[in-house]
Amino acid sequence: MSGTEVPMREAGGLSETNGTKNELPNGSNPLSATIDWASFKNIINGKLSSTTKTLRGTNPSTLDPLPEFPCSSQSDVDEAVKAARAAFPSWAATPVTKRAELVKAWADLAYKTHGPDLIAIIARETGKPPMLSGIEVGNAGRNLHYAASLASTLDEEVLEEDDKTITTQYIPMGVVAGLVPWNFPLILAMNPVGSGLMAGCCLILKPSPFSPYASLKAVEIAQKVFPPGVLQCLAGDDSLGPMLVQHPDIQKVSFTGSIATGKRIMAECAKTLKRVSLELGGNDACIVCDDVKNLNACAAQVAMGGFFNTGQMCVCTKRVYVHESIYGPFKEAIRNFVKTMVVGPPEKEGVLVGPMQNKMQYEKVLRLFHDAKKQGYEFIVGGEDEKEDERPGKGYFIRPAIVNNPPLDSALIADEQFGPILPIMPYSDIDEAIRLANATPHGLAAAVFADDKATGKRVASRLEAGSVYINSFPKPDIRGFMGGHKESGFGGSGGKTWLRDSCNIRVLHEYK
Repeated sequence: MSGTEVPMREAGGLSETNGTKNELPNGSNPLSATIDWASFKNIINGKLSSTTKTLRGTNPSTLDPLPEFPCSSQSDVDEAVKAARAAFPSWAATPVTKRAELVKAWADLAYKTHGPDLIAIIARETGKPPMLSGIEVGNAGRNLHYAASLASTLDEEVLEEDDKTITTQYIPMGVVAGLVPWNFPLILAMNPVGSGLMAGCCLILKPSPFSPYASLKAVEIAQKVFPPGVLQCLAGDDSLGPMLVQHPDIQKVSFTGSIATGKRIMAECAKTLKRVSLELGGNDACIVCDDVKNLNACAAQVAMGGFFNTGQMCVCTKRVYVHESIYGPFKEAIRNFVKTMVVGPPEKEGVLVGPMQNKMQYEKVLRLFHDAKKQGYEFIVGGEDEKEDERPGKGYFIRPAIVNNPPLDSALIADEQFGPILPIMPYSDIDEAIRLANATPHGLAAAVFADDKATGKRVASRLEAGSVYINSFPKPDIRGFMGGHKESGFGGSGGKTWLRDSCNIRVLHEYK
């Protein structure tokens, strides 16, 4: 450990070990009774595994280096896939009710017993304020419980005819690779893991090299519950994803991330006809209708939609269209609210907006700011040049900004910002607003604000997006299916048929 490294247990207020005395179902694969929260290793075949080469993350709030983590090689991938294939027959044959019992036991151990430890890790590796870190850890556990509640959706479906019986069976696909982004490393990991494990698949999780720490620990904790090889985790650099995607013994790839990377994954999966689930980016529009009376409340919701998690969320609002009759007072209302949003590191009191998670995205968003200034766009709020002692911290901090009516072909409107800069534009009639909202190759999410409920639902039903939120900023709920239209992907997570996405379908035609 170098002199400048900040150990997780010190930086986040973690104890060095935080063991549990809980006796869990199965218990066939215990690690030691304690968890070393300062050491991060791969989990392969139920064991902690080191690699010759290691990497380090960066605390985005302080720019201090974080602990070393593995950089997996092809041999690590091959070993993990071999273990998963060996574990698959027994796990697939495990009754779905038993699988549900184990998934819930892991959720409670990881996200309740060890919840405070994981919250502290999330805060260090992503810079999220405590409230957002807590939401992420809590929802990760709830999503696993929801997956477990769907066990009956895998029951056989029987159709009796006079001459035959038709039986539909849902069969686990096999080995699934889950490729997870950096912005919500636990929630977005639990989506493929929860559905895959419940379906009877074996999972190999690959967290982002920008934020691997919480995922590695969550899967390490899982080894107290599941048999070896059922759930594994490999960390690494940008070469790891292709190794998993190209492996001939992986049956499905689940990916959440950018459209460009999703297209490359889909092309690779086509070579072996792997199943693929792609939850990709969105240039999500928000429409504020002319009948909205409480503009302060609406503006606060719109601002939260744009700047939740510092704008680093695929369903965050990226474009706002406000009717011209209320455009002036709406601009004032959103300016006033954004000025109250506290920016800073997790330990700052009242903080709502943390740093950008990594240097790559930080620099991309700064380019949007610089381009907007160069083009002479008007900033309603934000966009000021700050001296070093005026900044919220030395990390990747950017204060939220609202840009007034930039050109339709500007980068701010055409591209997904994935950061705290939001364009708002006036419109004259609702058909124009809908046309502008749909004028994108993306189709992930959208939002509509209207006092008249019928108007809100009518506008929402015309938007080309997988999830539309009426009178709220985007708040994904695992009980509703979440997936994209157009280039925002296909497949998805959540909803009553969620588990079937990790299954092949077999139909028996039995003649009498």
